[in-house]
This record gives sequence, structure tokens and C-alpha cells, in this order.
Amino acid sequence: FYKYSGHMSRSENHAWPELTSIKVEAILDAFIEQWPRVELPDLWGSNSPKEEKAYRFLNELIWFINSDIPDEAIPVLGRLLNNPRFASLHKELQSIYSTQIRKKALRDFEPPTPDEIVQRLDCNSVVTVEDLRQLVLQELNDFQKAIDGGEFNSADRFYEKNERLDEVKSTEIIAERLNLRLEPQGISITPEHQLKDQNRSDFTASKLIGGKRRLLVTEVKGQWHRELYSAASAQLYDRYSIHPDAEQQGIFLVIWFGSNEIVAGRKNHGIKTAQELKTHIETVLPIDLRGLIDVF
Repeated sequence: FYKYSGHMSRSENHAWPELTSIKVEAILDAFIEQWPRVELPDLWGSNSPKEEKAYRFLNELIWFINSDIPDEAIPVLGRLLNNPRFASLHKELQSIYSTQIRKKALRDFEPPTPDEIVQRLDCNSVVTVEDLRQLVLQELNDFQKAIDGGEFNSADRFYEKNERLDEVKSTEIIAERLNLRLEPQGISITPEHQLKDQNRSDFTASKLIGGKRRLLVTEVKGQWHRELYSAASAQLYDRYSIHPDAEQQGIFLVIWFGSNEIVAGRKNHGIKTAQELKTHIETVLPIDLRGLIDVF
């Protein structure tokens, strides 16, 4: 098996099938205890000790994952990185993981045209989903500043008769603000945007770029929501951001009313600030989604 599947012999055995990520994982799972880590010298050959050959094989084997498609490779890498049995391979696995994340992010990317680049540089125009995402985040930051200390008491809009508003009404206020700010730039904010398979995004930001619609999906949850910690992956990514116009990107927006409010269905939660809650949510976000989904 080593003869035909070893990294150095691949060019001599073109008919031998490529090892997929799942198969590599199965081999590692079976042999990582049988062939434990040893120091690998720079020089080796047929006279190398069996233990060295065995571990070198595992060390080379993981690089086949780098040749797989991101949708197959990333889940496998996530499991391997989270399993302490493979700690000796962590550095190499992390390198492969970073490469696969870049592949995934760029897979559906279409580079902007020269005219669009000029518009981006001269007029600060949105020419990619990434640009759209950054612009919406900036507007949310500006709105947050107005809520925290603006002269128009913007925070009062989120209360009615001294009671906080629910998710739906709060989302309407946020979407209205974004629409007023972004519509002059040709960006449409659509509340309750109907997507595929009866799924609805709380709101989307969309713009026509180069004759093609670019879409940014946003999921909104109140801090009290029981699915607060899982919604970013279970709803935003799995249901919404897989839309082809969204390039697998999105924003998970959490409405914070203070430490006295329930968090994720719990009264005793120990979270004192919005930043603490943001950090908690980001911590449980699957590693393959970091960089694609922003928590705000």
C-alpha cells in the first residue's frame, strides 16, 4: 500500500486512484496509535527504520486532503484538528485547512472588471459580496454608535411602553435604517427575503453588479432566543448563505437588551456585555465558517 500510495511514488502509478479526504481520515484513524510520532530526519531511504517509514507515511498521507474539494476536505480537517489523537499532525493539518478555506472563499469568486475596479477606487463603490458585507457592517456600527450615545435617542425606538420590542419589530427598525442609508448607493434591503425551499432570511442586502445580482443574507436573533448559539451555522449558513448569489457569506445579528435579559433561554447566564456575548457566539462558530460569517 505504501508503495502505491506513498507521496513520492504517485508519479509512477498514474492508474492508482487518488485518496479522498474521507479515506485519508479512515487510514489515520486506524493507524495513528499503531505508528506513533517519531523524529523525521531530512535524509531517508530504504534502510530507514520501520517506525520512521510508518510515521513518514502518515505525515505525507494527510497532504492528499489538500487535493480534495473544500466541501469534502473541510469537515474532515475540522474533525482531525479537534481530535487530540492527531495533535502531532496539527501544524500540517492547520496549513491544509487554511488553504481549503481560501479555496472555498474563492471558488465562486468572479474578479471585478477594470471598470468596477475604477469605481471601487474612485467612488468607493461596492463591486463584490465582500464589499457589500463590509459596507453593511459599517452601517451597523454607525447605527450602534447612534444607539449608544446619539442625540436623537435612537435606543428609544426599540421599546414600547417600557417593554422591549420582539425580534420582528426590532429587525424592521434595523432594516429600515439600512435601506435609507444604502438605497442611494443602489443597494436594496429586503425584509423577510424569500429564498429557496421556503427559507426566509430576516433581511438581505442586494446590488446588481456587472449585470449579476450580489446578495448578502442576514439572520437576526434576540439574545433570549434558545437557538442563539447554533443559529449562525444551522440557519444562516446551511439555509441562506448557500444561495449562489451570496458566495457563502453572511451576517449574524444579535439584538442585545442588557445583562438582565435572558440569554439563549437561560436566566443565569453570567454574560454582562454585548461584547461578551459576541465572543461566546464566535467561539462556538464552526471553524470552517469563520471568515465567511460575521457576528454583530
